[in-house]
Amino acid sequence: MFENDLAIFKIQTRIAMKERFYFIYTLIAPIIMVFLNKTEDFQDNEALYIYWSYIVVTTVFNGFLINLIRLRESGFFKTLTYLIGSKHSIVLANLLVQFLVIQLEIFLFNLIVTLFITHVSAVTFVYGFLVSFLSALLCSAMMSGLLLLKLRQGIFNLMISGFFIIGILLLGLRPHGLLNYVLTIINPFQLIYELYNIHCSSFREIIFLSVIASGYLLMGGMIFKGISIKSHLK
Repeated sequence: MFENDLAIFKIQTRIAMKERFYFIYTLIAPIIMVFLNKTEDFQDNEALYIYWSYIVVTTVFNGFLINLIRLRESGFFKTLTYLIGSKHSIVLANLLVQFLVIQLEIFLFNLIVTLFITHVSAVTFVYGFLVSFLSALLCSAMMSGLLLLKLRQGIFNLMISGFFIIGILLLGLRPHGLLNYVLTIINPFQLIYELYNIHCSSFREIIFLSVIASGYLLMGGMIFKGISIKSHLK
């Protein structure tokens, strides 16, 4: 069983390394943006959390969800499930690979920032490393509902692109009050940002975020447990 898990992990790693084009969106784009906005105040790390949130959400979508969708639509997901004997091993291996990719991307991003823009403390490096595991897991759970959609591939891609653009713009507004609570529920960029920023949150905000996170983790667990190996997109 362990040999099968290791084999599927290697396959998922090779797939992730071949999809180098996605790194333009997930790593190169935030590096370019941080240089364009380098006059922004980085004293409290709040600006860093915005870029980290972007890296997590785009990597989970492009690396984790799109990979699962492609495997399922090509029929390879069904083939691997029959060979390995467990569809959950495929999902977990894919998720683990994305955990590692996200950690590498955030480390490289922080390194670029500290070398060319402003000093990023060792504590911030460690904080980003630790919280990013939970961030990636929560983001995967939140976006797992996309696996249930039955849409044409073109419509699916267009819808997600529009959703991401709107989500990034709304995150840039740094909303407050009721709008912040609403966007935390529906906007993955905002949710992950609030998770990184939880140490600066009030007790009420921490309780709210804990409830939302628990709800999404439960939803994601149920969806991934019952994930279908049949094609969904038309």
